[in-house]
Amino acid sequence: MSPQLPATTLTELFKAATVAQSLLPSPPSFAGHQTFALRSAWLKKGLDELQTNAHIFADEDALVKLGVGKNMVSAVRHWLLVTKLATTTSERSGELQPTPLGQFLLTDDGVDPYLEDPATLWLLHWNLCGPGSLAYTWAYAFNVWREWEWTVPALAASVQAAALASSSKTYSPETIDRDVSVFLQTYVAPTERSQNNEDGLDCPLRELGLLRPGFGGQQQFTFAIGPKPSLPVAIFAWALLQFWEWRYPGSHTIAARDIAHAEGSPGVVFKLDEDSTLAYLDQLETLTQGTLRFEDTPLVRQVVQTTDTHLTPAVLLLMHYASTPLVA
Repeated sequence: MSPQLPATTLTELFKAATVAQSLLPSPPSFAGHQTFALRSAWLKKGLDELQTNAHIFADEDALVKLGVGKNMVSAVRHWLLVTKLATTTSERSGELQPTPLGQFLLTDDGVDPYLEDPATLWLLHWNLCGPGSLAYTWAYAFNVWREWEWTVPALAASVQAAALASSSKTYSPETIDRDVSVFLQTYVAPTERSQNNEDGLDCPLRELGLLRPGFGGQQQFTFAIGPKPSLPVAIFAWALLQFWEWRYPGSHTIAARDIAHAEGSPGVVFKLDEDSTLAYLDQLETLTQGTLRFEDTPLVRQVVQTTDTHLTPAVLLLMHYASTPLVA
């Protein structure tokens, strides 16, 4: 169970949560995954079935078709939604359909149906934690929670305080604890948590190396802040455009400090240090053939959109996957 924090600490947390209201999902939700972390095969299995049956997750034979247990059927549905590879077409009927991104990535003729390209894992991570996230704990931990080394109970208490600040609903410590546990299973290998190897089995996002054990015992962790060699510049730029449109819609400029440090930014969601962020910005002009340019002068550090032609995130995805052969 999560410990209660002093009132002064809760006040500070409320202020932090208020700043991030537009980033965090509203109302907060801590259910859907049935305490199962994402597994590598689930996304394609679920997407393949949705191609022909929008009701698959409500059908009695879903267990057989998906090859999972009853509670896992709900978990597959949850992970398709929060990674934005599927979306609901009707809340009443429970129908789902693949999103354009889901079809682009995971159909049989998609660009990476078996998650072989690390870029795809970075896309999924961004969808979980960036602007528009549907996963409250994930968005909070990667954006609002700025502790370098932290304990699991402290994160859980902070998440609970933020949820209480933004909703009239009461969330039990046990519910938050379970969600934080799944969050850890998503990014940290079971052997590193000294837990059952079934927890978070085969979760692909562990490959990103974003979380690691701290130095104070099993309950302490730290974010791995610094260069991310497996993060391609086109995927960084894809995320940048989405952040830009979310934070400064219609603007032709964005400050480098926001890209590196603001909540919902590529620098924060991908846990880059400032030098690594600037290294990506230096590559934008070549990548986009001058459509985006990084201006780095003694007076200003900003990215500028140099033409009225709108560069879309979809174009950047095509740039990456068209130029990167998949592993055979």
